[in-house]
Amino acid sequence: MYRITNGIFISFAHHVRGHSGPCISLHGHTWKFEVTLGATELDSEGFVLDFSQLRRKVLTPCHNLLDHSFAMGEHTWSVNQEHLAHIGTDLAGSRMETLGHMGEQQNAHSGELNGARNEFPGGIKVTVFPFSPTSERLAEWLYQLAKEHVEDDRVKVLGTKIFESLHPTESIAEFTP
Repeated sequence: MYRITNGIFISFAHHVRGHSGPCISLHGHTWKFEVTLGATELDSEGFVLDFSQLRRKVLTPCHNLLDHSFAMGEHTWSVNQEHLAHIGTDLAGSRMETLGHMGEQQNAHSGELNGARNEFPGGIKVTVFPFSPTSERLAEWLYQLAKEHVEDDRVKVLGTKIFESLHPTESIAEFTP
């Protein structure tokens, strides 16, 4: 079997609702999302799948959805969206002090991406998932996204990895069926 792996780094914050430890607090990471594909036969160009196709169909949409956002689950969003709008108005409004205008809205993903979406309460970027965004759940979410967008009769998604922390030690969640 031929295997390829491609990944992308994404900086975003998250909150793990109900966590017994420090992840209850808003905190951020520079994450790495990684997808591994396999095939027993290569395509006519000699690829499992061209890396550019994997990036365009899966990894870049993930980056657009999550880059410099606050990721949370639907429940956290539903009970906090008004509070976030007030905070967002203050935070995004600080651009008036420094720039003299509100600037442009951050890059985002248009519509839903495998059940996740962007919201902009008060002008700050929030990513809302149908689950609390732990590394393990994000790994399964990425797996399902890759299956939907690149898997076919020849190409199979073998697994996904979410690197939550790289320094000082690696913390990685994987999903394989």
